[in-house]
Amino acid sequence: MKKDWPVFRITVLFYVIVIMLPLNYYFANRSFESMQSDGVTMNRLVHINGAIQRIVGLQDSPERTLLVKEVDTSFQVINQEFMQPSANKEYVLLFRADEGFAAMREAWQELKMELSEGPSSAAVGDKCWKEVNSFSKMAQEMLTYKNEMLIDGLYLSLVFTMLSIVALIFMIRLYMRMEIKKHAIHDHLTGLYNRKYFNEALQKAKLLSIRHKSPLSLFTFSFENYDDIKRSLQKEGFEAFLKDFSNELKKFFRHSDMVCRTEENSFVVIAPDVSIEIARNVAEHLEKRLGEHQFALKQAVNLRMGLVGSQKENEESIYQEANEGIILNSVFRLGGHL
Repeated sequence: MKKDWPVFRITVLFYVIVIMLPLNYYFANRSFESMQSDGVTMNRLVHINGAIQRIVGLQDSPERTLLVKEVDTSFQVINQEFMQPSANKEYVLLFRADEGFAAMREAWQELKMELSEGPSSAAVGDKCWKEVNSFSKMAQEMLTYKNEMLIDGLYLSLVFTMLSIVALIFMIRLYMRMEIKKHAIHDHLTGLYNRKYFNEALQKAKLLSIRHKSPLSLFTFSFENYDDIKRSLQKEGFEAFLKDFSNELKKFFRHSDMVCRTEENSFVVIAPDVSIEIARNVAEHLEKRLGEHQFALKQAVNLRMGLVGSQKENEESIYQEANEGIILNSVFRLGGHL
């Protein structure tokens, strides 16, 4: 079966858009969730910074113990939700944030050890505060860069989706125009050129034949007892038979020849640059080919074929002579296999 490439392209593009829309939603949702989680991380760093300053200034008391536990918890949360997630690994490595986090945690452990032995020195507390402040700046830069990349990716995804939608609309409009043009000059059932196109094509072919002094031949076909064939095969079978017959004509004649269905029971082929002598040979080969082809018929039917050349100046007279079989008027049987 011949693939309809315009329809195939439209279908593929439609599926791309259908897939991209939920992906855009998923990507946007994950981006906003990541930004929200990163905001929580920055709040915890601010809390750690303030807690350390307060811890250094407090004597051993339940409040200091509680603040130490809160800072420990914040370090664990930052490690699990900020340092370890796969979504952040690329940025952690890029900004060497793992080294800054290790240095900050090491300074905190040093401060805790000193607190357990007695009052902490200002130098140790200042060092821990500086490490936290340094990591906070690094984390802020990292998150700014990460968010820019996420937003850029989201914008690109949205732009690609919008361009795909625009392309889909353009291709649908183009396909509709092609179909309208196609049906304007083609027979809906058989796909052959219709009477309107035949009239224009015959006029052009005749003018070119006269201008270039080249031969022009017409082949006409019609079925005897057309109505009886139509009744015996019923609608679907009869339409399948006509399509099969039309396909055989299209396959037999050249691409430059114009195969037309001018009436319900009338088929005409315009064959430029074909002399009467050559046309007779062509007709003999066509008669043999059609006679050997197994059509979906319940019984054999008679096909009338006419042939005429371009001796006459009037286009309608040429067509009329072909129908009347002025040069060739043969009737042969088409066999069936039903």
